[in-house]
Amino acid sequence: MQPPIRNPNPRLEFLKPLLNDSTKQFLAQHRTGRTDFSDFESIFTRLLQDHRPDPPLELLWFYSAVVFHSSKQDFGEDSVRLTRSLFQMLVPLSESFSAAKRAATLSPLVYNLSRLVKTRRREEVSELLDAIVSYVSVYCGDEERGGCGGGGGEDDLLMVTGFSFADLSRVWVVDEAGVGDCLETFMPFVGERLRREVGSESCSVGCLAGIVASQLLLLNLCLRFDSELRKDLRESVVQMVNAFHSCYFSDGILKMLLVEPYLHLTPLLGPEDEAALLETITEAVIESAESLFLNPGSGNDQRSLQLKNIAINWLFLFAKASLRKIDDQEETSRYMNMFSHSRVPYHLVNWVISQGEVIRDVDTLLNSTPVSFIEWLLSLEEQGLRVFDCDHSKNYAKTVVHWSRPDLSLEATLLKQQDGVDQDAEMADHLIVSSISISSGSSTRKRKEERLDKEGETKTKLFKLRHNNFQEKARLQPFVFSDRLVNGTEVGVSDMEL
Repeated sequence: MQPPIRNPNPRLEFLKPLLNDSTKQFLAQHRTGRTDFSDFESIFTRLLQDHRPDPPLELLWFYSAVVFHSSKQDFGEDSVRLTRSLFQMLVPLSESFSAAKRAATLSPLVYNLSRLVKTRRREEVSELLDAIVSYVSVYCGDEERGGCGGGGGEDDLLMVTGFSFADLSRVWVVDEAGVGDCLETFMPFVGERLRREVGSESCSVGCLAGIVASQLLLLNLCLRFDSELRKDLRESVVQMVNAFHSCYFSDGILKMLLVEPYLHLTPLLGPEDEAALLETITEAVIESAESLFLNPGSGNDQRSLQLKNIAINWLFLFAKASLRKIDDQEETSRYMNMFSHSRVPYHLVNWVISQGEVIRDVDTLLNSTPVSFIEWLLSLEEQGLRVFDCDHSKNYAKTVVHWSRPDLSLEATLLKQQDGVDQDAEMADHLIVSSISISSGSSTRKRKEERLDKEGETKTKLFKLRHNNFQEKARLQPFVFSDRLVNGTEVGVSDMEL
């Protein structure tokens, strides 16, 4: 199920033809070799003033682009100073914005930094990146009540005039030769699936903010990887990830780690170093997400709902990471210990209870494995409770369960969940079986008739707490969907909307 497409602000739709015409004229003038774009500056300065204190991002981005290109002749070949001047321009222009919108504003800055990190001036670039990362951690972090659904503007539409983000990026990548996909050039360290989300009409400010913050973190880690970061990799990464304390960052980095088989950093690090950094970042994100659940709010408010979706993605990432450690008994035990002491499963349990569910034997559930916990969430979804925010996320959960049970097909597993019978679980040796009975308040949702037995009682669900004997391909290949159909459409990892 795709998120609804929200219409642009009707009061600002008149800006769309203006931006279209301005973009065409700018590109045409740039092709002729023109370097002075002061006429565009005058027009868009007035527009920014007219729409203060919260002008549309597309106005700010176009204005900053023409100022940036006009300033090139003042800085000559010093691209680091030019990029620093862009940062110094964007900060005061976004001063009145919400935390998430301030972070999203820096998107063109990340594009310029992605070009600078490939140059030989790594020390100067690293100093500039440190300053930007410090700004984001201090001024773009969570606001009141954590900024998650707390009025921080994360759910606001990114392009409120209806203008295309992909078209806008053309103004920034105009110096690149032979550009095909403008967004791919503009966001070189972001995969195709997330670029499609950013380029869609329904993209939110929080979505772009999370991707921007994640890119800044990754670029900063890459530049520091060859020096002091190697000495104490894990502690350094955890410290940096903890500095980006916000829901939009957690959402963005979780998506990048889940749907991308790699982080597109090989040109900067090489495959072995990228793999080592990816594993360390994954653990750091798993640990740092805990702080978001210190004050989760009530079960039905917007913040709690947003945290529920983050918690589910966290659960997916945890299961994905633990799959890779299955041959290492010590690491497997460490992961299970982390899971048993995590606040995230508690939040999901509390959210389920807030929806009118009654959970018997909560302790057994909280002491289960990540895969068993995901299976429990799937059983609730099958009974009618809306746990997953889209079919792609639900299909991801099914794949996790399927991979953890090589002796069962996915269809057989789900069928046995529906019937409350799992003869395989009863016959298998060395399995710990927990019986968790779920019943629902009738006022919160409708139950399907096949979910009920003759007496109207909810059938007992069986959950196997098994975490070994995974399929070989689950350990060695990227975490992708099974080749199955969801709503009549073949789903791949690039199609998933988390």
